[in-house]
Amino acid sequence: MGPLYDVRKRCIFDKYNGKGSEYYCEYDPGWPDEHKPTNQPLILLADDMVIGTIRIDLKLQQGIAVFRLVAIDDPWRGQGLGTIMLNMAEKYVRRCGVHRICLNSVREAFGFYTQNGFHPGRWVGCTLNTTEIPVTKELTVPSMQLAA
Repeated sequence: MGPLYDVRKRCIFDKYNGKGSEYYCEYDPGWPDEHKPTNQPLILLADDMVIGTIRIDLKLQQGIAVFRLVAIDDPWRGQGLGTIMLNMAEKYVRRCGVHRICLNSVREAFGFYTQNGFHPGRWVGCTLNTTEIPVTKELTVPSMQLAA
């Protein structure tokens, strides 16, 4: 398992869906969604180490992107890096023509997402897991400046 997958396993699956939890699930880097051409990994590096990850699932026919597997490795949390990573991902999906971002937030991260412009809201494909909160963020389309 590579560094990207290691961060996802430790910081998401082991932490929130580990053995004994109501929604126990092992992380599988071979899961088909991990390799769809419309699903893009974004990683955040520090000192050549993977310290953050987001999988961006583009659903361009619907004008949305779903951010999945969002994590900052524990030693790097609390330094504003999650916001930097979200901003990078948002810039990417804007260039792709997305007007809305959707994600499933664990309760512990809900405040982080609301501080970054997300609001509770259900969306097609959102979680049924009662330990998570579906959230969305509408992206404003920059107004075009007319040449004088």
